[in-house]
Amino acid sequence: MPTRFFSKFKSLIFIILIIILGFSAYFNCLGGDFIWDDLNLIKNNTYIRNWSGLPQLFTKNIYAGSGGDSNFYRPLQMATYSADYSFWKLDVRGYHLTNILLHVLAALALYFFICVLFNQQLLALFSALLFAVHPVHTEAVAYLSGRADPLSAIFIILSFIFYLKFLQDKKNTSWVVMLLSFIFALLSRENALILPLLLLLYHYTFKSKPALKSFLPFLIISASYILLRLSFMTTLLYALPPPAAFIQRLSGFFAALSVYYRILFLPLDLHMEYGNLVFSFFAPQVILGFAIILFLLACILKSKNTQPLIFFSLFWFILTLVPVSNLYPLNAYMAEHWLYLPSIGFFIILGNLFVWLYKKSKILSLGLFICLLFGYFSLTIKQNDYWKSAEYFFKRTLQYAPWSYRVYYNLGNFYSDAGDTGQGIRMYQKAIQINPQYAEAFNNIGGACLSLGKNAEAVKYFQEAVRLNPGLPQAYYNLGNAYHNLEQKDKSIKMFEKSIKLNPAYPEAYNNLAAEYADSGNIDEAIRLWNKTVQINPDFTAAHFNLCVFYFMRKEYALAIRHCDRLLALGGQVDARFLTELGKFRNKKN
Repeated sequence: MPTRFFSKFKSLIFIILIIILGFSAYFNCLGGDFIWDDLNLIKNNTYIRNWSGLPQLFTKNIYAGSGGDSNFYRPLQMATYSADYSFWKLDVRGYHLTNILLHVLAALALYFFICVLFNQQLLALFSALLFAVHPVHTEAVAYLSGRADPLSAIFIILSFIFYLKFLQDKKNTSWVVMLLSFIFALLSRENALILPLLLLLYHYTFKSKPALKSFLPFLIISASYILLRLSFMTTLLYALPPPAAFIQRLSGFFAALSVYYRILFLPLDLHMEYGNLVFSFFAPQVILGFAIILFLLACILKSKNTQPLIFFSLFWFILTLVPVSNLYPLNAYMAEHWLYLPSIGFFIILGNLFVWLYKKSKILSLGLFICLLFGYFSLTIKQNDYWKSAEYFFKRTLQYAPWSYRVYYNLGNFYSDAGDTGQGIRMYQKAIQINPQYAEAFNNIGGACLSLGKNAEAVKYFQEAVRLNPGLPQAYYNLGNAYHNLEQKDKSIKMFEKSIKLNPAYPEAYNNLAAEYADSGNIDEAIRLWNKTVQINPDFTAAHFNLCVFYFMRKEYALAIRHCDRLLALGGQVDARFLTELGKFRNKKN
């Protein structure tokens, strides 16, 4: 009993230590901006703004709520943003706090996983602490759109833990939690499909035969998920056009492997946007990556029967890296956040090295571990600065990826949003120089011209954007605004309707189309469209104002008061004389 009590007390101390260091390493990223995909996933996403959008989160791609298209199906990730919005609205600190919390939970899940799998508390502590503070994970934690990685990792590890528990206790509770965790993992990120292979790896490593009742449900759930994904997304994975032949992507995998190992051991020059570069098989990084894979395979073969921990950890690294290896076409040959799950194998081996040294010399082992931990901790705090400011983020990323039209485009968005239209246009033009087929950049140059009152010139850019990408709803919406300014009402209505057809969750398009109908005298249709606007986005002040005015004109005072109250609650302004008139009917029935 005293031994068990001491073990539990020690485990509690270890857990507290993981929590403190995990939060401390990322605490300085709380004030970071919404950056890159954060704008479409969170800031401009209408589906996350009220719980009525929940069905869309589970039936559409992750960018659908902001009018975008994608083959990413991650409804649980999107549901967490919806939960954040209900608490924080668009206060970015709340979203960062959730990301940090999820990362700490992933580190704690890893701690318990290692305790269950290897029955070594010290190994679990060393590995979980390294995982919690290593700077390679900043892209998955400090970047709000990286949330899918810690979220899926939590549920993958939980499912694995309860799988091991079910093998021992055969309890229905363990069986249910095991399968629910796997389902949640799949709904968080596609890489969770690798879990059945990881379970087979466990059985092979520890020479135990998988039982039908415990393993078969994973295969059934995987098949069901694939069918679900094919139903909603039409493809299983990302389905991008192959940027290069398979043999060229294979060389990219070896190049990525060399970078992955370098940044795991020496995490310097971390950054976003590695792109879909093509490498020669004779490139130094490709040769090094090939040598690394040969070395790993040799270590796997050598440790097969004598060192199950090494065998399992190395195989874990390789297996979990396969889904993001770009052998099936992805949007980059590598990305730092793709190491979130594979790095677990690396940290277990590194933690085991310190455990081995601890048995030789406690002082030396703890001294070296604390130095390494402090080094990683310091680099993580420094790397968090990369994600604090959108302007700094894009400028620094361009130092590593000057060929990236996407970075120039996003930097142009930053300048345009900040009111520096000229600089924004210059950035869009640089994006077009690199990629002349980039419709979004033409659309945004048109938007800049529109803001300067150059409507005829703006139309030309919007038309070019539509020619390059006929499925771009923002370009049709902007054309609608330009035609409105040019007093071409019929064309304006047609463009707004086209944008809504492409993106049925486009509140700005509904609002402006309603205004066109109101100007034409079709008040019924205008009111219907404004109601649709506030249904999609309950915080759309202009639509509430217009509904308030037109309901008042139609003597539907209760509805006018309801929208006026909502407008005022959102901080909108209403003329005092109109409020006085409306007040006369506040307590009366229509």
